[in-house]
Amino acid sequence: MNEEVVTPTSVTHLESQGYIHGKLSAVLGAEDLQGAEWKQFTDSWNNLSQDGYMADGGTYRERRYSEFSYDATADSMTLLPHVPYSQTKEVNYLNGGIERHFDPFEAHVADSPVLRSVFQWCANSLSQTVGEATWKIQSFQNRILARSGEDGQPTPEGMHRDGVDFVLTLLIERNSIDGGVSAVYDAQTRECLQEVALSEPGEFLFADDERLLHSVTPLTPSAADVQGHRDVLIAMFTRTES
Repeated sequence: MNEEVVTPTSVTHLESQGYIHGKLSAVLGAEDLQGAEWKQFTDSWNNLSQDGYMADGGTYRERRYSEFSYDATADSMTLLPHVPYSQTKEVNYLNGGIERHFDPFEAHVADSPVLRSVFQWCANSLSQTVGEATWKIQSFQNRILARSGEDGQPTPEGMHRDGVDFVLTLLIERNSIDGGVSAVYDAQTRECLQEVALSEPGEFLFADDERLLHSVTPLTPSAADVQGHRDVLIAMFTRTES
């Protein structure tokens, strides 16, 4: 397993390899993960709703969903009107083909300086690789539960694309779990390029969704009679303007 963390002081790895494995502390500063704004942001994962659209019958996923627009030229982020989330069956054979209605981000989360800083860094990184653009950002707050008798499935559809341009997976917290190893693969050869169990708050994978596939292994509780969870922010970037 390759666990080397790329310190993304540049974005050359995103362009050459199609992904970056890094830490927010390296790109935003360690202090941003230790203050009151980070705590308020991460505490909001305790107020998600169960995903009632799991075609596998699972009750292990809780989430909220909101969409944003980020104009990299103007360095401006806008919360878009709330809409259901949908994917085609071709992209998501398990849960695609229907509109899925999720609660939106709470107002203080959608307006969080932490969220804005994360999106700003992603947009700036993309500006250096694919050029300045306005990005539609489809974003989830996800909590995957690991309980006795029901493994948590971060990617129940298996190795997949999300049908967008780029995908950020940002770890918020791992609590009392085993498993949850993230992997990225070459979309053509399906060769595994990196496997990593995101373990530190603020650790992330940022990947080109056209060039790569991704997956995450199931979660199990780390001890008997304990419920664990894995909290992540997912942000999917799709170019809307040159």
